Amino acid sequence: MLDSLLVPYLALLIIGSVRAQVSAPDCSDSSYAWSYNSLGQDPCLIVAYLAAVCSNGAFSVPALLPQHSYTGPSGQDDDDLCKCNTVAYSLISACDACQQESWITYTTWRINCTSVATPGTFPKPIPEGTRVPSWAYIDPGDDWNVTAAQLVGDAPEVTGSVAIVPTSTPGSQSTITPQTSPSSASTSSSKSNSNAGAIAGGVVGGVVGAALIAGIVAWFALRRRGTRSVPSTAYIDSLGGGMEQTVVPFPLTIETPRLYDPSDPSTYPTQAPSPTIYTTNYSNQYTSSASDLPSRQAYSGLPEV
Repeated sequence: MLDSLLVPYLALLIIGSVRAQVSAPDCSDSSYAWSYNSLGQDPCLIVAYLAAVCSNGAFSVPALLPQHSYTGPSGQDDDDLCKCNTVAYSLISACDACQQESWITYTTWRINCTSVATPGTFPKPIPEGTRVPSWAYIDPGDDWNVTAAQLVGDAPEVTGSVAIVPTSTPGSQSTITPQTSPSSASTSSSKSNSNAGAIAGGVVGGVVGAALIAGIVAWFALRRRGTRSVPSTAYIDSLGGGMEQTVVPFPLTIETPRLYDPSDPSTYPTQAPSPTIYTTNYSNQYTSSASDLPSRQAYSGLPEV
């Protein structure tokens, strides 16, 4: 009878001690409620449970300071497969985001890992006391995607039956060390690279588009110039009232000079006119005669008065 009463008590005591050594901050952004599991646990607490499997059942995720983000393994935990996998990376990135901070890329997260698990898998058994949402198993590539994770959602969850039995004291708990974020925005450094690629692609596309438009305009201009022709007769009639233009060819006949022939008078040379005095009609002009002249008397030798 006593044994039957002690077993449940000891089980609750063990579970309580396990949960007491797995700690994590609460999410400050309520818009990330979609990332919680069916037990109401946020990503920060879920990743603490997973990391505790490789840390003797004790793990602590500290709260982030402003403009800080979580870093991956560095030092003694370089071979920690509970951290060197995409599931832990996705959960810790969501933990960054729900505290309104940025997250690092998967390449940066696992840079010190001596080995990594297959993308989309957690290499250890899922411990009791938590459930891993379905969105955490998406292969994030090199950067966790909030939109893709939200579309997948929580269900179906992955549960486990392995109990976490802590063997270390609270003072020797493993933890994830935050570091200063490169920026306070909720985007990682890889986003800036993708933006640079998009800008370069836009510039190249704009140049190609402008060249194509210029080529089309030039083609139409040359085609229009090549199709110009002489105005039709109907068009000329509409402007000139039906005027017709007659083209008279210039005569090209050259008369051959005829040689002198004594038997042909037409070949005789033309005689130049003889010098002469030209006359004119004077019938209406004034004329004088001897009778019109004044009479002159003979000189008598005497003075005349």
